[in-house]
Amino acid sequence: MSPPAESSSVDARDRKATLFCQDCGHASPVDGDWKVRTLGSQRRIRCPECRTVVDERRPSARDTPVRQCAEAWRRYWSAWTTLFADETRPV
Repeated sequence: MSPPAESSSVDARDRKATLFCQDCGHASPVDGDWKVRTLGSQRRIRCPECRTVVDERRPSARDTPVRQCAEAWRRYWSAWTTLFADETRPV
């Protein structure tokens, strides 16, 4: 007779991409049974057993829309000035 199947919580402990709840000890793959909620740009992952917030992500300062726009203009301006600089150089 084969040994009884282990619970998914125990199997999850062997995987690298596993989240653990510090309060109740629940373990599951990142794409497992966690309750994920996104509000605006903030993402929270809660334990399905005790509802503790396991992970909370907010956008970094680098990812703000204003910074993305400024970076796009910087790249555009750099390409534009490089283009004209290349045309004005003597061959």
